[in-house]
Amino acid sequence: MSQDAHENTDTTTHSTDSASAGSGSPTPVSTRLRQNQQQTQSCSSETASKGEQSKATDSESTDELQCPECATDEYLVIDEEETYCGECGLVLVRDILDRRLRWVDTGDGREPERGGAPTTHRLHHKGLPTEIGYNIDGYDRPLSRQTKRRFRRLRKWDSRSKTGSSRDRSLRLGLGEIARLISALELSGSIHDRVADLYREVCEKEMLAGNSIEGMASACVYAACRLERLPRTLKEIGEVARVDTKEINQDYKCLNQDLELATPPPLPQDYIPRLASAVDASPRLERRAYQLSRSNAVGVLANGRQPNGVAAACLYHASKESRRSNVRLTQRTLAEEGYTTPTTLRKLWRELKALADDGKLPDPDGDPDYFS
Repeated sequence: MSQDAHENTDTTTHSTDSASAGSGSPTPVSTRLRQNQQQTQSCSSETASKGEQSKATDSESTDELQCPECATDEYLVIDEEETYCGECGLVLVRDILDRRLRWVDTGDGREPERGGAPTTHRLHHKGLPTEIGYNIDGYDRPLSRQTKRRFRRLRKWDSRSKTGSSRDRSLRLGLGEIARLISALELSGSIHDRVADLYREVCEKEMLAGNSIEGMASACVYAACRLERLPRTLKEIGEVARVDTKEINQDYKCLNQDLELATPPPLPQDYIPRLASAVDASPRLERRAYQLSRSNAVGVLANGRQPNGVAAACLYHASKESRRSNVRLTQRTLAEEGYTTPTTLRKLWRELKALADDGKLPDPDGDPDYFS
């Protein structure tokens, strides 16, 4: 009797535990697993529905784009940087910004390559310090008069702190003069970087002693143009510089001797593209003048002569060879744009004409690949 009563008591206790579990006690493990699976399935279904909605939105936005030339979206090609028509090549959307975060491997691991704007040698502080604003704050709200006066004083002391030594002041003034010359001569960014590196090397070797900052900056511009095979005459640089041509020539000789620059000699063909663009010559005349300047006979003729004068004479001879009535280039116009004199151009053209009569110049109707 006692054993049966004990078994009944255990059964009653088990049924009571199960009832209490259903009424608010901790949920069994199997029940919790079943609930987690249901929640995972619901989340995955929601994610799939969102992905389908985003794909539908993207497809709708893509369908809205049509090529205005072909009037269809059948040939649209969507690249990482641009969206263009594969039939006619028209670019519809373009995004050339590189938004990727670049990493560099260091001894401590991978770190971001840079933060913010990249450094540049065109500025004396390389673009590292910050700049103080003028009339508005960070929220585009106008500043009061008292705040403007305070920031004016801060800008003044900030400018003085950036150039604490005479060497820094010379570097700042020289790079500012170089930026003005580059803008006046309409030179490219690669030339600007080369000039800035040359002037920094001049400051490091203390070559400014006894020379003016403006003269040395102009000499660096002339030397960089020679090194990059984009020749500019001393007279052309002297027109926009704050010193005369004689001082630029003296500083260039000092620069070339102390830095041991591997400056190539200027050739007549280097002046042809700029001269043809200045006088608005046709591409055919430019190609013919380039062919003449590269011939062996003209190379012998240019020995000891001004290359810009030889280039102007080649372009003038090409215009005389042309039988088109609308092509007319005067000697005075070519001499002014080529920074030479009409007398020099006329003398060189007569020698070119004599070479043409002797058959020493290349045939203008020859292989176009030779002078293209």
